[in-house]
Amino acid sequence: MSIQVLVLGRGFVGEYLEDILEDKSVAATTTDGRENTIKWKFSTDTPLDFGVLPAATSSVVITFPVQGEAAMRQLVDGYLAYHCSLDPGYKSPRWIYLGSSRAFKEVPSTRFTKPDLDAGGLRTFAEECLINEYGGCVLNLVGLWGGKRVPSEWSRFYTSKDKLRNRLNDRSLHLIHGADAARAIRACICYKGELPAGRWLVSDDRVYDMLQIMIGAEHIRMYLEELWQDEQVQALLNARTVDEVRLGPSEVTKRIESLHFWSHFGIQPQYFYTIN
Repeated sequence: MSIQVLVLGRGFVGEYLEDILEDKSVAATTTDGRENTIKWKFSTDTPLDFGVLPAATSSVVITFPVQGEAAMRQLVDGYLAYHCSLDPGYKSPRWIYLGSSRAFKEVPSTRFTKPDLDAGGLRTFAEECLINEYGGCVLNLVGLWGGKRVPSEWSRFYTSKDKLRNRLNDRSLHLIHGADAARAIRACICYKGELPAGRWLVSDDRVYDMLQIMIGAEHIRMYLEELWQDEQVQALLNARTVDEVRLGPSEVTKRIESLHFWSHFGIQPQYFYTIN
């Protein structure tokens, strides 16, 4: 059996992607086979059953983290070897991998910024492998939101005033809605001509103030009041009282520039987070 697009790991973005690929034949995997998906799980510890995965004639989208070069080779080589054994004429599809922006430390970082391999960890080495050995396209996504993923609720991750203190050093937050991430993937799938290999930073091309988003949470306000006893915090926020802290995009630094992606593929983000 063959299909046009295979999504390895339906997940959060995969749900949005299926909705906008109605004009193409699509198959997706989940670890439990829910909602008419293929039950399949990637593991470096056990042999992989590539026989349950259909041959993709257009693109394979990898949405889950792949840890290291060896794991990426295991995945791509294994998939290609299986389908080439069934059809010697089978041509490798486009490989599109969803990475993170963690490895980009320069301010600002663009498509042409070299990632910090140590900061990115094994996932970044997997990206390098896919790009250099298979001509893959990596979409380095920033903070995903949409549906039940609401940035204002991320205040729950700050469970102590020390965690909040560390965040105050860099309050910038970059976001991409799941629907726009899906549109970015579709743009790569439908790209006319040879899809450029390499990395693309993908955000809504705005910057948000994480403190502005979270300060409405009672415990965040409490932690901030406690931290105000530290003169260094007062100096950092350049205010005499908590109420005088200036909030908003103008108070933070834009670290991620994604204009290269939107301009090259001829589309624009459509969803932007609104702070209530």
